Amino acid sequence: MIVRTFACPKILERHVLPTLALVASLAVPTFAFAQGQTVLFARECALKETAVITLIEDHGAAEDLPADRLSEAGLTMLRARSTCYEGRVGEALALYESIFDLGPVASLSRQRP
Repeated sequence: MIVRTFACPKILERHVLPTLALVASLAVPTFAFAQGQTVLFARECALKETAVITLIEDHGAAEDLPADRLSEAGLTMLRARSTCYEGRVGEALALYESIFDLGPVASLSRQRP
């Protein structure tokens, strides 16, 4: 007999990415405000971040990877963002690149309307 600790695990999985996005959107401005100075975000980092966010969201929509793997990718993205804000652009770009190891997105045919 299998006992599940959460009644609807799919609901839990679907909320992982939006939660990460919310935390990220709140954390960065708060960090910048706390520093009391203007923080620059390198153009290269912005371009990579856009590509990484799209990749993570597409994998989430396709439901072709486990939620924990997508969560780890989201956390890596946050580390890369923070690293870029600290001025370590090369290191940040390497972190962004590591997220592309998720691979291509499977067909979105499993997506429900």
